[in-house]
Amino acid sequence: MYSARIDFNKISQSLTETIEAVKADQNLSPSALEQLQNAQNELQQAMTYSFSFLHK
Repeated sequence: MYSARIDFNKISQSLTETIEAVKADQNLSPSALEQLQNAQNELQQAMTYSFSFLHK
């Protein structure tokens, strides 16, 4: 994985916007929101992992 090519900010913004859209749509299942929140947590872990190598 080449972290320099990953735009974590754009991914995070897209996830946040998608989560807000899912919350606004009353017809979607709760599992859709849970999966998006899990993705957001995984993104945070990936960012932490990636940035830890930049500061070594």
